Amino acid sequence: MKTLSKALAALSLVAAACNATAAVTPVSFSFSNDAIMSNGAGAAQFNDIFGFTLNGVTLMGGSVITFSAEDQASVDITSAYLTQGGTSVALTPVGAGIDVDNDIFGIETWTLGQQWLSAGAWQLHVLGAGFSAKGFEGYTATLEGSTSTTELPEPTALALVAVALAGMSLSRRRAR
Repeated sequence: MKTLSKALAALSLVAAACNATAAVTPVSFSFSNDAIMSNGAGAAQFNDIFGFTLNGVTLMGGSVITFSAEDQASVDITSAYLTQGGTSVALTPVGAGIDVDNDIFGIETWTLGQQWLSAGAWQLHVLGAGFSAKGFEGYTATLEGSTSTTELPEPTALALVAVALAGMSLSRRRAR
């Protein structure tokens, strides 16, 4: 019975020492270009790149939404995507967007569904054209998520585990 109680005590020490904890850190980035305006002779092309850094593997989602001071926005986003090294993650357009040739204007939305992005330096690319000559218009990009990190046990706790396991081994040998 003594051996069993010693073994259970040692096992509880092992469980306590090996109990790693996870910490969740919210992450949020906002970017915008509010200075898109045509000169009246043609579209104002833009190719914007915004950089940001993730400190850990991050579950990220977000959107890019156009806006205008006019009733109907006339910013046409043709592509929006994230890059890191050789990795590219595309944002998806929601709805029909605008069609300048057929006089269809309005707010465009591009979304990034929740997905895991690796740690490191990333870039958001937003490409398109603005057609309004009456005033500035643009877009706002928002990326939000959470980084999850697992804290490993301290070396002292690991040493305690080793001592507990050695004690269990010795008590079994003496019992025989």
